This record gives sequence, C-alpha cells and structure tokens, in this order.
Amino acid sequence: MLGAAPFVIIAAVVALTAASVSLAQISENTSAGAPTESSADIQSRIESQQVALEQERSRAAVLDLEIADAQQYLDQNRLALADANDRLDEARARYDATMGMFESRLSAIYKLGGGEAYSVIFSSEGYGDTLSRLSYLATISENDRKLVNRVKSESEEIQALQHQVDTLKQESAAGLAGLQEQKAQLESQIGAGQKSINDATTELAQAKIREEAEAAQAATAESLNGQIAGLEDSDATVSIGDGPPAGLNPSGIILSGVASWYGPGFNGQRTASGETYNMYAYTAASKTLPFGTWLKVSFNGRSVFVRINDRGPYVGGRILDLSYTAAQALGLDGIGYVTAEIYN
Repeated sequence: MLGAAPFVIIAAVVALTAASVSLAQISENTSAGAPTESSADIQSRIESQQVALEQERSRAAVLDLEIADAQQYLDQNRLALADANDRLDEARARYDATMGMFESRLSAIYKLGGGEAYSVIFSSEGYGDTLSRLSYLATISENDRKLVNRVKSESEEIQALQHQVDTLKQESAAGLAGLQEQKAQLESQIGAGQKSINDATTELAQAKIREEAEAAQAATAESLNGQIAGLEDSDATVSIGDGPPAGLNPSGIILSGVASWYGPGFNGQRTASGETYNMYAYTAASKTLPFGTWLKVSFNGRSVFVRINDRGPYVGGRILDLSYTAAQALGLDGIGYVTAEIYN
C-alpha cells in the first residue's frame, strides 16, 4: 500500500505527531493556569475599558471647571471676608469708644454720689431754675440708657460679623478641598484604568501571537495529513517537502559534514534572512550558503530537500542546522554525518 516510499510516510507521521504534541502542550499549558481569553475577547475588554476611561476623563474635565468656579468663588469670598473683617474692626472700634464713654459716665456718677444730685436741685435760686436742673439730670439719665443700648447693639453687631467671617472661611475651605479630593481620587482611577488598558494591550499582542502559532501548527498538521493520504495511494519516491522550484537541477557540488537540528526554542522567532522560523517547514541554516539555496540532504538512505533561510550552526565542525521536521524526516535525532547536494 505504501509503495516505494515507506520512509516518506513514516517521516510525515513523525512530523504530524510532533505538531499534535506541540498543540497538546499548548492546550495543557492553557488549562493548567487561568482560562485563556481569545484576542477578540481581550479586544472587547479593552474597548469597554477605554469607554470607561473616557467617561472618567470627561468627569475630570468637568471637575476642573468646578474647581475653577470654586476658586473664583473663593476669591470672591476672600474679598467679602476682607470687607467683613474691616467692618468688624470698625464695629470693635465703635464699641471700644462707646464703652469708654460709658465707663466715664459711670465714673462721674460714682464721683458725684447720691446726695450731690439733691444738692444740685435745692441749690436752685427759683422754681424755674429747679425745673431746668431736673430736666438736665433726666437728660443725663436718658443718655446713660442710650449708651447702654448702644453698647449692647454694637456687641451684637460684632458677634454677627464674627459669625459671617467664620462661615465664609469654612465654606471656602470645605468647597474647594472637597472638589480637589474628588479630583485626586479620579486621577488615581484614571491612572489605574490606563494601566489596565496597557496590560490588556500586552495580553492582546500575546494572544494574537499564540493564535497565529496555533493556526500555523494546525495548517501544518492538515497539510501533512493530506500528503500522507496522497502517498498511501501512489508510488511516489520523493519524501515530504522534496522538490525545489521548477528549473532547478543538481549542480554536482556536494557538501559533507556533521549536521544538527533546532526547533521549539526558536519556533516563531525571526531568522537571519528576515523570515519567521517555522520548525515544521523544510529549511536549514548555513554559515556560508546564500539565502534561498536549495539542498538535497541525505542521511542513512533517506533524502530531503531543504531551503537555506538562516545562519548557523555556530558549533565548530558542523555544516548545517536542519529544521525539526527535516531532521525527523531523515531520522536524525541529534547530530549525524550528512551529504548535501546544491541545486541551482
């Protein structure tokens, strides 16, 4: 059933198995930790976070306007506070003057004594003079009463002004401080939101790389399945991956020496030629051969065609570093002595 190329199918099965194992390892690593989000899910999460972040930034802009208004109100309050302080100083000065007058009157009455008032009345020369003196004493008493009321009124005015000054101070400080505290909290939330978006963006890039690698491995496995199915019903004698582009023929130039292979640790990285390394493709690295050179590499009765797309190996005495799949197709598990013919 396998015809003339049994080793070809074996090599393909080995490569297919390697691809399946690699995919299984990815699945195992994913299930071992937290559930892995798809790039679409991460992108949706980033968009939601960006909407929330813009809302917070809009709120911050509104707060800036409110803080500016509060600052203006504070400036106005400072003018009102200065005016209230001036009026308070004037009221205190009037109060002090009134109290001085009142204390002088008390001192005069004390010095006059109770009997002196009668002596003033009875020392009058006539009835009319007596009435004038009584009227004078009544006027003095009325002035004293007015002084008392004035002192009381000015004291109440001082207390009212002091309350106004204290209220202005509290309103100004509380209003602006509250807005500034809200702004600080919002800025902290904005910073945390931006960091979350940055982290999610990094996750998105990693998810895309992972999905691209999984898609490439799945495509390789599907291709190998198709090639195996074709070989089972044919008498093909070339191995999987054989066949350089049309028009290339054996040059007769033969290279020989020790070859090695490289794979998982380099898969997906950029090669010296600029291509992305695919361990499941038929490629090889050479220190001297030009990029794009095709070689027919033989080992232990097996042959495979490879294309040079990287530099190496950088271990003395080795001439080629084969891709994982190429090495598996040849049955090269570690290092081995190979011959390679250049096709041009």
